[in-house]
Amino acid sequence: MRRLVLLLALALLAGCGQPVAGTAAPAEVAPELPPRPRVVPLDGVDPCTLLTDDDLTDLGLDGPPLLDVGLSALYGGETRQCTARGYEPRAITFSVELSVTGGIELFFRPGVRSEITPIEVAGFPAVIALPVTIRDFCTVVVDVAPGQLVDVQMANGGRQPPIPQADLCVDAQRAAGIVMGNLLAQG
Repeated sequence: MRRLVLLLALALLAGCGQPVAGTAAPAEVAPELPPRPRVVPLDGVDPCTLLTDDDLTDLGLDGPPLLDVGLSALYGGETRQCTARGYEPRAITFSVELSVTGGIELFFRPGVRSEITPIEVAGFPAVIALPVTIRDFCTVVVDVAPGQLVDVQMANGGRQPPIPQADLCVDAQRAAGIVMGNLLAQG
């Protein structure tokens, strides 16, 4: 699963450093994001505690959550990631990754070839990040502290026909809201 996320992260960064129509522009023209309502440090948080069994069921995830700790090329350091899969009624893959080594500003630097849409999740500034070359997943990134973020992804689980990306984005935003609610309840 970490390889899938690494490939997806590299797809976000693929490019030659020039802005592409419909994608994020260089950092100097990044959109103004609203301020965080508070700082929520992620140090020591286990991402697998951010969805309850009921949450997993509500999101259609029937596989057990799996924790992985490893280095992230996208976030420039070690991250903690929890993944889960769903098979019925549809094949879907979920991940929540916690970065304490790189924040939301990474999505506004030159060379990121993604369609970036600013949103809010649980009152926190966030973005939907869609790579321009891969359309079988959706990422929602939530800014929770300086240089720290919550990265939630929903991806097609491999069945045909694939889940439309717009549906994956609805699911990713919903999952991010649940994750943030549980994170805020912990602290």
